[in-house]
Amino acid sequence: MKGKAPIIIAVLLAIMAAYIVQRIISNEQRKIREKWTTTKILVAAQPIRPRTPLTVDIVEEGDIPDRYYTESMLTPGDLELNRRQLIMHAIEKGQPIYYHNLEGQTKELSLGQKLRAGGRAITIPVNPSSSIGYWLSENDHVDIIGTFQNMAGKSAQMVALTILENIIILKTGNKGAGVNDPSSRNHKFQTVTLLMMPGEAEMLVLAQQIGKITFTLRNPDDRGLIEERAWTTLKTLLTRERAKKLRMKRIHTLDTIKILRGVGKNIPINRR
Repeated sequence: MKGKAPIIIAVLLAIMAAYIVQRIISNEQRKIREKWTTTKILVAAQPIRPRTPLTVDIVEEGDIPDRYYTESMLTPGDLELNRRQLIMHAIEKGQPIYYHNLEGQTKELSLGQKLRAGGRAITIPVNPSSSIGYWLSENDHVDIIGTFQNMAGKSAQMVALTILENIIILKTGNKGAGVNDPSSRNHKFQTVTLLMMPGEAEMLVLAQQIGKITFTLRNPDDRGLIEERAWTTLKTLLTRERAKKLRMKRIHTLDTIKILRGVGKNIPINRR
């Protein structure tokens, strides 16, 4: 029996180790599934003009990750209940249909009632340069860049970095006469209201106190995150090494125009 004891202990330890590893793998798989589970919503099947009736012909089903879904979005089950109601705002193809897009719906639910549990609405001031020249609209997706003075190290220096990604705009302040008139050119606003998690809202509040905030607009279907986040400093601008790498990435990522004939080779255009 004494000779078998080490073997029994080794077997038990191996079983325990296998059980622990299996639990870790199961937990990681569960986290991945939760991250990528989606909800069916209604999206515009074509560009929708203001005062267009909601019908089955102009919408289609779309999938959105659960963490981006809010109860203010219409789902396929809401179509029949809201059929023929007028859509009061212009909606681009592929964009979600929200309750506040429908005539008479904005008075039924407050902004807070439209938020999904866990989400927070926060309003910050903007100006023409920080708000893409007032081209921002409800339901747009933006990244937020902060410019700060970094006091760490031997000397202070200005740094810029993307602090938050893929943030959804809920409201764009008071658009004046243009709020209900698509033909109006008075689309200026002084604030934007954003949908965030509580921790993200805290980061934004602090960033406003210590630096400058600027938005960059992104395609709503682009849900990727920056793989290698790095500060941009004066040294980054002067050495140009990072600029060269980014230029090559931009050529392969974004649509480009062809170089004029006779001046170098043609750069192929990505056609979607």
